[in-house]
Amino acid sequence: MAGISDPIMWTRGKTIGRGSFGIVTLATTANSSVDIPSSIAVKSALFSRSKSLQKEREFLHEFQDCDHVIRCFGADVTEEDGKILYNMLLEYASGGSLADRIGQNSGQGLQDFEVKQYAKSILLGLSNIHGRGFVHLDIKPDNILLVGTEKVAKIADFGFAKKVGVTSQKRKSGLKGTPMYMAPESVLDNEYGAEADIWAFGCTVFEMVTGKTVWDCSEVDDVVYLLCKIGMGTPDLQNERLSKEAKDFLKKCLVKEPKSRWTADMLLKHPFLSSDDSVVVGDQTRKKELSPLLFIEIARESDPLIDDFCSSKEMDKLKPMKLLNCRSNKRRKLLEGC
Repeated sequence: MAGISDPIMWTRGKTIGRGSFGIVTLATTANSSVDIPSSIAVKSALFSRSKSLQKEREFLHEFQDCDHVIRCFGADVTEEDGKILYNMLLEYASGGSLADRIGQNSGQGLQDFEVKQYAKSILLGLSNIHGRGFVHLDIKPDNILLVGTEKVAKIADFGFAKKVGVTSQKRKSGLKGTPMYMAPESVLDNEYGAEADIWAFGCTVFEMVTGKTVWDCSEVDDVVYLLCKIGMGTPDLQNERLSKEAKDFLKKCLVKEPKSRWTADMLLKHPFLSSDDSVVVGDQTRKKELSPLLFIEIARESDPLIDDFCSSKEMDKLKPMKLLNCRSNKRRKLLEGC
């Protein structure tokens, strides 16, 4: 299959992923070399709907010399089955995603050496991204790919990435990223700096160590409940798999005040990433936690704004998309009711 604007010759194989953008397929190249491997991943979308993919390619081009960001070998346009497709040619991650690796351990978390290896790689990638004035805004296990026989962790999917200080007029009112990994300042005030990436990284490390997400929403599967916990709550780090150093490391990532969060470069020097201590059983004492749903109910009685996304009769008729897309000052007022 010849690309219209790129010299790489490739043949599309099986589909290995799908998303709102389109599909990802495994492909073989005819002109493999030191720079172009024989197997690549091709991320494709209808050309008429490929604006976000084209922008992602621009971001990836900025980090071609970074060993901890997934490589992009170029892009092309093809006609297949009567459809015009935009194709981004990417490094193939044979090890799958970090989410896949965590899932393989059946909720038990990864071994200590793996956690530290992957955490260092992600931080090196973030250091490079932030050092060039960009933010990723969707760091999570699904977007960390494990490449090669050594399973080097590399940051992928720059669909939400942006240059620091540049605001998208079209999307400035809505939330960006994946709710489970969003930082408090993003939920409350639409603030998206490098600090938001560090928060998401902390959530990812917690998940690697414990096998669990940092926010437990198992009892109530509702995005409003989750956003209330993020905006007004505090992560519970009382987990038996977290050593003393791991807890301290996570506290540096998951501090509520964004300016107090450590940078990627600072975290790379933390003792947690250089220690070989075995996991210490932590304190099992937990703080009693009040349900954000209870507070929404109370706030709704005193603030008519709550009715914008809460039914006046039943809490199971919450309209989370209104909360996700409303302006930050209104969202903050709604969530402060939690």
